[in-house]
Amino acid sequence: MLTKIVHEDARKFIKALCEATEGKPMQWRTIIGLSAKQAAVDYASEKGWILVEAGHNVCLTEEGRRRVATAAD
Repeated sequence: MLTKIVHEDARKFIKALCEATEGKPMQWRTIIGLSAKQAAVDYASEKGWILVEAGHNVCLTEEGRRRVATAAD
C-alpha cells in the first residue's frame, strides 16, 4: 500500500516538474518550489524518471518525459 502511495506521489511530482519546465529536456529546477516529498523524489530517481543533483536540484530524463506523456489522468 505504501509503495502505491509513493508511486502516485512520484507520478504527480514528475508531472509538476514537466509543467514547470514546459516539457523541455534537461531543464533543472529546485525541489523546494515543487513541494516534493522525499520518498517520491527517491522513487522517481530510482525509476530513472529524474536526475537529482546536490540533493535539491532535479530534471526530467527522457524516460520521465515519456512517462508523463503516456500517463492517463
